[in-house]
Amino acid sequence: MSSKDLYNRKGYITFLVVTALNILFFVYIAVGHPGVVSNPGENYGIESKK
Repeated sequence: MSSKDLYNRKGYITFLVVTALNILFFVYIAVGHPGVVSNPGENYGIESKK
């Protein structure tokens, strides 16, 4: 009976790198990103109706 190694080392390393980059990206979005304007169209080029 012959045993064959089915371990894909390059695929595993690629998986780890992509997973680490995704985690770093989500941490940046959650902690470091300044955010967005709550209403970007408000008071832009039109008179306010008060």
